[in-house]
Amino acid sequence: AAQGLGYAMAKRFVAEGARVLLADIDGERVAKTAATLAPRAFAIPHVADVGEEGQVEEMVALATENFGGVDILVNNAGGAGNVPAIDIEDVTVEAWDSVIRQNLRATFLCCRAVVPQMKKRHFGRIINISSGLATGKGPLQGTGGTLLAYASAKAGILGLTYTLAKAVARHNIMVNAIVPGFVLTEPGARVRNWFDSLPEQGRTALLTRTAMGRAGDPAELASLAVFLASGECSYVSGSAIEINGAG
Repeated sequence: AAQGLGYAMAKRFVAEGARVLLADIDGERVAKTAATLAPRAFAIPHVADVGEEGQVEEMVALATENFGGVDILVNNAGGAGNVPAIDIEDVTVEAWDSVIRQNLRATFLCCRAVVPQMKKRHFGRIINISSGLATGKGPLQGTGGTLLAYASAKAGILGLTYTLAKAVARHNIMVNAIVPGFVLTEPGARVRNWFDSLPEQGRTALLTRTAMGRAGDPAELASLAVFLASGECSYVSGSAIEINGAG
């Protein structure tokens, strides 16, 4: 939640009156982010590697202690890693396992940690962030990293979303996935830094891939997340909603 899509969603949830625990592996950055939100609502920064079971349990315990429970879970952590590889023969087992851990394992651990208390309260909203790459959309070359592993992990998140939604439906827990296309994050965030490093021709080619001819705004994705977390989302579950400008 320190930057990018996570920050945009946290900011919007705070604006809607939510009490938010912002988790990130970058402690200094997430603390600064929370400080910008704290004057408007209760926002707690927390350092966590959500690929680690114990740290996820500590994170959920902290949220429960401060807020009385977890009503909404947004699984946004992930990334393609920092080992570029396109051809499958160049993908190491270590790089594969790392990316799966950051994305799919982290989503599983966080869901498993909050569902029991959601069942007890007969209410919950889980929002998983996948990617257009999971559906075969988007360029083969992206912001770097091991895209084969990333696409596979994000596809796994869709499978987890569909199946978990069925398993918890009778408990009034809605589980949905957001499937973003190219969303241009704020200056200083990873995707924005990569985009700004491209030559003008490359930036233009990327933006004109969508029918709308532009990148998505993080605030647009945040609006969808707020709907999926709201009381108005009472019969939407097990869905993967693409937000890509018809890309």
